[in-house]
Amino acid sequence: MSMKFRPKQIKLLEIYFKAVANKKRVKILILINNEPNLNVEEIAKKIKVQYQTAATHIQRLERVGLIYKRHSDLEVLHTITPKGKEFLKFFGEIL
Repeated sequence: MSMKFRPKQIKLLEIYFKAVANKKRVKILILINNEPNLNVEEIAKKIKVQYQTAATHIQRLERVGLIYKRHSDLEVLHTITPKGKEFLKFFGEIL
């Protein structure tokens, strides 16, 4: 099966793969999939990293559209996007 990708598509693939090329970001993606609506502090505690480290990783995942944030009163909650679910499903199938 021959597949052709345009240069722009190849660049997008690179961006997505870089976003998940870190075990902390993968853990965050899996965590948010299993436990939606967590704030940064909860995520940091669960994956055992500093708050700022978690915030930076979350921002990277959000930038590529794998998770999104929702404001709820005074906190920001994070949820996986359909694209994020597809990413996890894809990797689950190849593993």
